[in-house]
Amino acid sequence: MFSGLARMRVWVSGGPIHAPHDPVLQLLIKPWDGDDESWTVYRHENGAQKPGKIVFKTWDQGAEKKRFRALGKKAAPRSWRDTANVAEKQYTVPGRWVRALERRIEALSVPPMAGAVRPLARETEFTLSLWRSRQKATFSWNPTPPAQWLPIANLFRSLLKAFRRHGAGKPMVNVDKL
Repeated sequence: MFSGLARMRVWVSGGPIHAPHDPVLQLLIKPWDGDDESWTVYRHENGAQKPGKIVFKTWDQGAEKKRFRALGKKAAPRSWRDTANVAEKQYTVPGRWVRALERRIEALSVPPMAGAVRPLARETEFTLSLWRSRQKATFSWNPTPPAQWLPIANLFRSLLKAFRRHGAGKPMVNVDKL
């Protein structure tokens, strides 16, 4: 139950807490037995002249296990439901950068469904979710995307690399270099 609540905190994006920003895309990494991670890009509702933001969330499953093991045979306090080990950081990005990213996504041409039907694997799942107002598209694969989705998977990998660099204090990469 607690792992489900923690994962939900990582996976959920958007909502009034992020107003006046609207979600554009989310990179979601869901290891079978590991630390879930998400990077969500938001545009400002007033357009590219206002800064956007990137919200990074990760669940430290190891710290969570340690905390529960320390309880021994005692029941976990109800308050722990609200205190999962989910770290969240926000980074401001120029509105023009967000708009350029949206244009890059608009230029991709991929089929909505592709590849052979595969059984669920106990491997990391990668999900790229895209929003345009009330429209939403989600692409998920593990561990290898269908060949027809290579443009989506390549964008995912290059964005993840750029976001992690940015999170480490390095300048954001121009969208045209992704």
